[in-house]
Amino acid sequence: MRTHAVRVLVVGGGPVGMSTGLFLAHWGVRPLVVEKRDAISAVPRASTSLRTLEVFRSIGLGAVLEEVGWEGGPPMRTLFRDRGLGVTLHQGGLPERYAKILETCSPVNPRLTLTHDQIQQLALDELRRRGGEARFGARMVDLAPETDHVRVRIADTTTGEQWEVTADYVIGADGANSDVRERLGVTMPDREVLAHLNTAFFRADLGPVLREWGTHMCFARNERVYATLMSKNGRDQWSSHIIDYPGKPDRLTDLTEDRTLALLRAAIGDETIPIELHAVNAWEAAVGTASSFRQGRVFLAGDAAHVQSSAGGLGMNTGIQDGHNLAWKIAAVLRGRFAPTLLDTYETERRAAVRASLALSRGMHQGYQSLEGNPNTLYDEIAVDYLRGMMFYTYPPHDTGPDIAADEIRPGQRFPHRWVNSPGTGEISTLDLAAAHWTLFTAPNDHRWRATAASLGIDLHVHPLNDMNDAVLVRPDGFVAWQGTTEESLRHALRELGLRAVPNV
Repeated sequence: MRTHAVRVLVVGGGPVGMSTGLFLAHWGVRPLVVEKRDAISAVPRASTSLRTLEVFRSIGLGAVLEEVGWEGGPPMRTLFRDRGLGVTLHQGGLPERYAKILETCSPVNPRLTLTHDQIQQLALDELRRRGGEARFGARMVDLAPETDHVRVRIADTTTGEQWEVTADYVIGADGANSDVRERLGVTMPDREVLAHLNTAFFRADLGPVLREWGTHMCFARNERVYATLMSKNGRDQWSSHIIDYPGKPDRLTDLTEDRTLALLRAAIGDETIPIELHAVNAWEAAVGTASSFRQGRVFLAGDAAHVQSSAGGLGMNTGIQDGHNLAWKIAAVLRGRFAPTLLDTYETERRAAVRASLALSRGMHQGYQSLEGNPNTLYDEIAVDYLRGMMFYTYPPHDTGPDIAADEIRPGQRFPHRWVNSPGTGEISTLDLAAAHWTLFTAPNDHRWRATAASLGIDLHVHPLNDMNDAVLVRPDGFVAWQGTTEESLRHALRELGLRAVPNV
C-alpha cells in the first residue's frame, strides 16, 4: 500500500473542509483535503453571512467576493405572502437599531451573498493556487490516532485502490453523518429533531419579483402549502423549504417530482411558469453538539461537530469559522512558535460560538413553525441572538458584554471595524489593517510598542490609532487577545496562549 505524509489532512471537501484547507494554506501549511464525492456540488444550498465574508476578505479575497457574489436584500429581511407572486401579508426584519448596526459594522457590503457551491469552488481554486492539494472521489475508510501522528486509510471510490496518509493533525469536516466522528466514538447526545422537511432546488423565471419584494427571501402560505422561496443568484436559481402541506406525514418522507412541482407552483402562485427541478431532499431539521470537538490530534469542525436547522442561516458559516479559528492555531504550533497547548483553546472557544449560533437556529425554527400574524415580534425577540450568533459572539473566559450593539473593543470578541486614515493607502478599515496576522493597535505616538513587538519573536504588525489609550493585541483570526498598558502584561498574555520563550525584558 502506498503512503503519503502531510502536515494536516482535512477529511471532507464541502465548503467547511475546503475553506479550512484554504486557511491552512494561507498560514503556510499545505494540507491535503479529501472528499468522497466526485466533484463540487452543482446545487446552491447554504449562503454566506457577513462574518464569513469578512474572513475571506481578511486573506485577500475581497475583490473576488465582489466579482463572484450578488446583492440580495438586507440580512433577515423577509416577506410573508399568500403566494410568491401574490399578496403581501406582512414584512419582517430586524428592528431598525440592529439593522443599522449591520450597515456600519463591517467594510463588507451586508447584502453581498455567495452560495455554498461558490464558496467551495473559490476555496478549492485558492487552496490549489496556494500550494494545497484536494482529491475528490477519495473516502476515508480507517483512522488510527497515535501519539505523534495520525494514520488514515483512504480509498478511491471508483477503483477501490487504497493508500495510507500519515498526518500531524486531522480535521474531520465530513458532515452531519461524520465518519471521523464515528471512528473516534464521539457521540452527539443532545441531538434533537425539530422537524422533518423537504428542500427543493430549481430554476424558474419569476420576472422582476425580487425588485417587488425588496429582498431575496419570501414565505408563502396558503391552503395548499407553507414554504419558503429563496433566491440563490438574484435571477432564476431558487431553493424552497417545504415546511407544511395538507396531509404531510409526521416523519421523514420523500416527495415525488410531480408532487414537488405541484407544491412549488402553489408556493409561487402561477401554474404556467416552467420549473426546472434540480433536486429535492428529505431531511431532519435538528440541533445538537458533539460531546467532544477533539481527541488528541484529531479535530471536528462544521456539521461533524454541531448540527442545526437552516433557520437563521448560520450552519455553514459557523462551520467555516470553526476552520478559521483552528487553522491559524495549527499553523502556529507546526511552525514551533507556540506550544500545543494553544490547540486546547479550539473547543472551548468554538463551543461558545456554537451555543450562540444554535440558540438563534432553535428560536427561529420554532418561531417560523408556529408563526401567526405579524412576524416582527419574532424578529424583535431574535435580533440579539442573530447578531451574537453571526459575528458578535464572545470567546471564554470573557463574558458576553452588557450590550450587543456597543461598538467597543473587548478581549474575546472580534476587533470592531472602523474607517481610519493610513499613510500611503488613505481610508482603510481596521479589519484590513489587522487582516490575518498578529496586530498590535496602539495609541498615537506611543513608540515603545514597536520595540516590544520586535522582541517577541512573532510577525507582529503595529498600527497607531487615534482615540486609543490602551494597546490592543489582535490575533490572526481577528479576535482581541489582550488589552492593556504595560509590556509585561502583553508578554504574559502571549505566554498564556502558549508562545514559546517570550522575553521578559
